[in-house]
Amino acid sequence: MKKVSMKDIAKELNTSITTVSFVINGKSEAMGISPATEKKVRDLIKKREFNPNSAARMLRTGKSKTLGLIVEDIGNFFFGNIAKIIEIEANKNGYNVFFSSTENNDETAKKLINKMRNSSVDGYIITATQGLKEEVIKLGRENIPFVLIDRLIPDLEANYVILDNYQGSYNLAKHLIERGYKNIGFISIYSEMSMMTEREKGFISAINDGGTDTIQMHSLKIEFGSSEVKTISMISEFLKTNTALDALFFATNYLGVMGIEALQKCKIRIPQDIAVVSFDDNDLFRLLTPSITVASQPIKEMATKSIEMLLRIIKKEQKLNDNRGHIIKPEIIVRESSPQKKVLINSKH
Repeated sequence: MKKVSMKDIAKELNTSITTVSFVINGKSEAMGISPATEKKVRDLIKKREFNPNSAARMLRTGKSKTLGLIVEDIGNFFFGNIAKIIEIEANKNGYNVFFSSTENNDETAKKLINKMRNSSVDGYIITATQGLKEEVIKLGRENIPFVLIDRLIPDLEANYVILDNYQGSYNLAKHLIERGYKNIGFISIYSEMSMMTEREKGFISAINDGGTDTIQMHSLKIEFGSSEVKTISMISEFLKTNTALDALFFATNYLGVMGIEALQKCKIRIPQDIAVVSFDDNDLFRLLTPSITVASQPIKEMATKSIEMLLRIIKKEQKLNDNRGHIIKPEIIVRESSPQKKVLINSKH
């Protein structure tokens, strides 16, 4: 008997091979395939006893050779580069990767985990949202391998790869203090996510250690998900209200990018009128004149450590509940936006 192929299934149903492939890989809903078409494909697959190579391999080995990567925003500079490196390393080890973004939405994150579970991924690398704890606990109960990246879930034992956000923020604020800046604005978002709270704690500790009698902290917090227009407007108002500021510390690179636009709008010059630093690098920060001082996240190391850890768990070389982690140190890259204050010629705006 002739072996049935995907082409045969598609021809018999008068549909495309691509449609059959999407149904087989559990992507019908995502690709807009109707429930009726999906049912016809699945019924014929069953009737003709068709087993795609990947499905046959899974039946034989118990492995789909696919991994799920769930991050906040795949279009973000940081997460986009994380995804690229993870995919390269996964491919080297014979795995494909499904990518998805949560936009920091709990319900979206839960749906993505379940959708990937239905596609039988062998393991997950997850940037957790605030309300994802129960779903991640469920993965552990089902012995599904996973690694947390970029942020922890409070009071949850898990394998993880994170940045030392506290120390990175402390060192970046200390850099400003050591260069003579005394009225420093801290611009962040409202968030209970571990990496954001740690960045704020590190900044405050550096201010306290520098001496609150001589160094003043001014804070602005913006709702996560605020539009670009609203964010730039809020930063602009903050600058107009706090005219004594001599430095700005942005807690994320996207806030830094919008903050620079707000400074331009207010005709405040970097670094003649105000110094600027940002947590996390961005291509724009290197290319701008002046270039922007940052606490840079070692993206390659974080991505490589996370995929290596996940593969060890899948191969049972490491236990799922080891609570083993890598805490990686950020690098302070000093550029033109934060010179020694005494060398500035112009007075404060």
